Amino acid sequence: MLDNNKCILTYGFNEEERILVNSIKEEESLPEIRLITPSMTSMTLRNIIEGIKLEILSKPLPEEKVMIFNNLSDNELDRAIKSIRSRMKTRPILAVVTPTSIDWTLADLLEHLIEEREFFRNTGKRGTQGE
Repeated sequence: MLDNNKCILTYGFNEEERILVNSIKEEESLPEIRLITPSMTSMTLRNIIEGIKLEILSKPLPEEKVMIFNNLSDNELDRAIKSIRSRMKTRPILAVVTPTSIDWTLADLLEHLIEEREFFRNTGKRGTQGE
Protein backbone atom coordinates (compact mmCIF):
# COMPACT_ATOMS: atom_id res chain seq x y z
CA MET A 1 0.00 0.00 0.00
CA LEU A 2 1.23 3.47 -0.93
CA ASP A 3 0.62 4.96 2.51
CA ASN A 4 3.36 2.81 4.00
CA ASN A 5 5.79 3.52 1.19
CA LYS A 6 7.94 6.12 2.94
CA CYS A 7 10.51 7.62 0.63
CA ILE A 8 12.11 10.82 -0.54
CA LEU A 9 12.11 11.44 -4.28
CA THR A 10 14.94 13.59 -5.61
CA TYR A 11 15.45 15.19 -9.00
CA GLY A 12 18.11 17.46 -10.48
CA PHE A 13 20.92 16.93 -7.97
CA ASN A 14 24.52 16.52 -9.09
CA GLU A 15 26.76 13.77 -7.70
CA GLU A 16 28.17 15.91 -4.87
CA GLU A 17 24.67 16.96 -3.79
CA ARG A 18 23.42 13.36 -3.92
CA ILE A 19 26.26 12.33 -1.60
CA LEU A 20 25.29 15.14 0.82
CA VAL A 21 21.59 14.14 0.67
CA ASN A 22 22.54 10.53 1.41
CA SER A 23 24.63 11.59 4.40
CA ILE A 24 21.69 13.66 5.70
CA LYS A 25 19.47 10.59 5.22
CA GLU A 26 21.85 8.48 7.32
CA GLU A 27 22.40 11.07 10.06
CA GLU A 28 18.70 11.87 10.43
CA SER A 29 17.54 8.22 10.02
CA LEU A 30 15.32 9.16 7.10
CA PRO A 31 13.56 6.75 4.73
CA GLU A 32 14.87 5.56 1.38
CA ILE A 33 15.90 8.15 -1.20
CA ARG A 34 14.85 7.46 -4.77
CA LEU A 35 16.42 9.23 -7.68
CA ILE A 36 14.09 10.45 -10.41
CA THR A 37 15.92 10.40 -13.75
CA PRO A 38 15.03 12.55 -16.77
CA SER A 39 13.38 9.54 -18.42
CA MET A 40 10.86 9.39 -15.52
CA THR A 41 9.54 12.97 -15.64
CA SER A 42 6.34 12.01 -17.51
CA MET A 43 5.47 9.30 -14.98
CA THR A 44 3.04 9.99 -12.15
CA LEU A 45 4.38 10.25 -8.63
CA ARG A 46 2.25 7.19 -7.80
CA ASN A 47 4.07 5.08 -10.43
CA ILE A 48 7.48 6.35 -9.30
CA ILE A 49 6.70 5.62 -5.65
CA GLU A 50 5.39 2.15 -6.52
CA GLY A 51 8.66 1.46 -8.31
CA ILE A 52 7.11 1.00 -11.73
CA LYS A 53 9.68 1.37 -14.50
CA LEU A 54 8.23 2.89 -17.64
CA GLU A 55 10.22 4.01 -20.63
CA ILE A 56 8.32 7.16 -21.46
CA LEU A 57 9.41 9.94 -23.73
CA SER A 58 9.82 12.72 -21.24
CA LYS A 59 9.62 16.40 -21.84
CA PRO A 60 12.61 18.49 -20.80
CA LEU A 61 12.29 20.18 -17.43
CA PRO A 62 13.81 23.39 -16.15
CA GLU A 63 17.06 22.90 -14.28
CA GLU A 64 15.67 22.69 -10.78
CA LYS A 65 16.54 20.62 -7.75
CA VAL A 66 13.49 19.02 -6.17
CA MET A 67 12.87 16.85 -3.12
CA ILE A 68 9.43 15.30 -2.71
CA PHE A 69 8.59 13.64 0.58
CA ASN A 70 6.16 10.71 0.65
CA ASN A 71 4.51 9.65 3.90
CA LEU A 72 7.18 10.91 6.29
CA SER A 73 6.11 11.60 9.86
CA ASP A 74 5.98 15.25 10.94
CA ASN A 75 9.14 14.63 12.97
CA GLU A 76 11.01 13.09 10.02
CA LEU A 77 9.88 15.90 7.73
CA ASP A 78 10.96 18.55 10.22
CA ARG A 79 14.41 16.98 10.68
CA ALA A 80 14.88 16.52 6.93
CA ILE A 81 13.96 20.11 6.06
CA LYS A 82 16.09 21.66 8.82
CA SER A 83 19.11 19.58 7.86
CA ILE A 84 18.72 20.23 4.13
CA ARG A 85 18.33 23.98 4.61
CA SER A 86 21.30 24.23 6.97
CA ARG A 87 23.70 22.06 4.96
CA MET A 88 22.94 22.56 1.27
CA LYS A 89 24.38 25.53 -0.59
CA THR A 90 21.47 25.56 -3.04
CA ARG A 91 17.80 25.76 -2.07
CA PRO A 92 15.95 22.85 -3.65
CA ILE A 93 12.20 22.99 -4.07
CA LEU A 94 10.72 20.94 -1.22
CA ALA A 95 7.27 19.38 -1.51
CA VAL A 96 5.12 16.72 0.12
CA VAL A 97 3.09 14.18 -1.85
CA THR A 98 -0.61 14.95 -1.43
CA PRO A 99 -3.73 12.99 -2.43
CA THR A 100 -3.96 15.32 -5.44
CA SER A 101 -0.30 15.47 -6.48
CA ILE A 102 0.23 11.71 -6.34
CA ASP A 103 -1.52 11.38 -9.69
CA TRP A 104 0.41 14.23 -11.33
CA THR A 105 3.47 13.72 -13.47
CA LEU A 106 6.73 15.07 -12.13
CA ALA A 107 6.78 17.54 -15.05
CA ASP A 108 3.33 18.92 -14.13
CA LEU A 109 4.12 19.05 -10.42
CA LEU A 110 7.41 20.84 -11.02
CA GLU A 111 5.71 23.40 -13.25
CA HIS A 112 3.13 24.04 -10.50
CA LEU A 113 5.79 24.29 -7.76
CA ILE A 114 7.86 26.76 -9.79
CA GLU A 115 4.77 28.93 -10.42
CA GLU A 116 3.95 28.81 -6.71
CA ARG A 117 7.51 29.76 -5.72
CA GLU A 118 7.51 32.70 -8.18
CA PHE A 119 4.13 33.89 -6.83
CA PHE A 120 5.48 33.94 -3.26
CA ARG A 121 8.70 35.64 -4.37
CA ASN A 122 6.79 38.32 -6.26
CA THR A 123 4.25 39.00 -3.53
CA GLY A 124 6.75 38.90 -0.68
CA LYS A 125 4.64 36.40 1.25
CA ARG A 126 7.61 34.28 2.21
CA GLY A 127 9.37 34.46 5.56
CA THR A 128 12.58 36.36 5.96
CA GLN A 129 15.37 35.39 3.63
CA GLY A 130 18.74 34.34 4.94
CA GLU A 131 17.53 31.66 7.33
